[in-house]
Formats: sequence, structure tokens, C-alpha cells
Amino acid sequence: MIELDGVTKYFFPGTVNEVKALDNINFKAQDGDFITIIGSNGAGKSTFLKAISGVISVDSGSIKLEGLDMTGFPEHKRAQQIGRIDQDPMASTAGEMTIKENLAMAYMRGKKRRLSHAVNKKRTENFAEVLKDLGLGLESRLEVPVETLSGGQRQAMALLMATIARPKLLLLDEHTAALDPKAARLVMKITRRLVESHGLTTLMITHNMEQALKYGNRLIMMHRGKIILDIGAEEKKDLTVSDLIDKFTATSGSAFDDDRVLLA
Repeated sequence: MIELDGVTKYFFPGTVNEVKALDNINFKAQDGDFITIIGSNGAGKSTFLKAISGVISVDSGSIKLEGLDMTGFPEHKRAQQIGRIDQDPMASTAGEMTIKENLAMAYMRGKKRRLSHAVNKKRTENFAEVLKDLGLGLESRLEVPVETLSGGQRQAMALLMATIARPKLLLLDEHTAALDPKAARLVMKITRRLVESHGLTTLMITHNMEQALKYGNRLIMMHRGKIILDIGAEEKKDLTVSDLIDKFTATSGSAFDDDRVLLA
């Protein structure tokens, strides 16, 4: 489904602040994989997803989606096939627009049609149906501006928007990090339901090691721009957080000292 071959990315190249954010990344994900990604601050996790989605360009290597080389594609062209959510609930939705308009905008992603054409009676009924499945009561609030929703409701909306057009790949960049524990649990429940029901190939960054072990069929850990651990479903199901930290220490040769992750 997705393949990275020798992907390298520098920030501030040729200066005293030069950082090798991605260091010759080789990575493959199969159709339907749900992969959790963890690592300390500065490991390259967000850069990894941004490179795939086209938010940033890479300095070398290739990125392919279902065999198609997307390395030179701009972000808007990749968005036709890739759904993406950031950790900020405000970033993935248009607050001043209504719930209905946000869903219509997401539904028409990649299509050359005006928003007014997308908001018709039949499609509005469909939007109400998919909102009902979220279990948040939003199906009766289609005309309400999204900015009036809570953070958890807004991220649930963002999930629906990212998946309503059935992307080939879903990228989640710590999409529960800004939420309170109750809202985070709700959004993860919805995440699992949407990913499994649509069979979406998904890459999810999390700062929560327990979450990384609980969800998905594969786990990768990054450190200094490299993938240092790649753990499959059979091994992952028996691991504890302590086991994961020990594996990191043994592989990287350094202690895992990111308090934000350890205290999650």
C-alpha cells in the first residue's frame, strides 16, 4: 500500500543548526495495516507522516502509494488518496462552517465541484446517517457551526471527514494528545471502529505507550530519524510498557527519557 525507499530529510541544511530529521527510511505497509508509531521528542515521527502526506518535501528517496511514485506530488494532489488529522482539534475542521458544510467539503475532496453541489438533500441524509454512527447526537445538529463543538466532538468530526471519501491511507498525528482522558478514549473508540469497518491502512503516532500496544496490528518505534523497532501483531500482544522501554534501550543504546511519553 505505502512504500518509502531511502527517504532522507534535512532541516536547516548547511548551517550550524542542521538536523537530519529522517535518516534513510525504508518502510512498507500492507493494505489494511494499522500501525502505531512511538518515539521520543525529535525522533522524526511527525516529519515521517508529513513527508508521506506531502506537507514537506524530502531531500532524497522515494514515496510510493500502491506502486505510484508520489515523491514529487504536492500535498493537495496526495490529499485525494490520503486522509490526515493533526493533534489540534481546530486544524482539521473549518470552525465557521456548519457540520453539514464540513462533511460536504470532505466528501468532495479531489473533485472539481462547488460546495453547493455537494450539499443536496440526499447527501445531507447520508451525512446524518454517518453522524448517527458516532453516537454523539450530531446528526440533529447539521446546521450548527463546528466551532461550537467540544474538542472531542471536533476530533470525531475530523475523523469522519478524513474517512468519508474512503482514502487509501489514513495518517493520525497524535490526534488525541490535546484531549482530556474521557474525550481521548471516545475518539480512540471511534478511530478503531472507522479503521476496522472501512479496512483503512492507518499510521498513527501516539505519545501513549499503552495506546501504542493496545491498538493496531503492528508497532514501530523511531529514534533520531530512524525506525529502530518494528514489532508485529504476535509479539506486540504480549508486550508491556516496560518491555517496550527495555527493547528501546537495548536497540538504541540509550535510555528512553521522554517524560511526556512515560507519564502518558
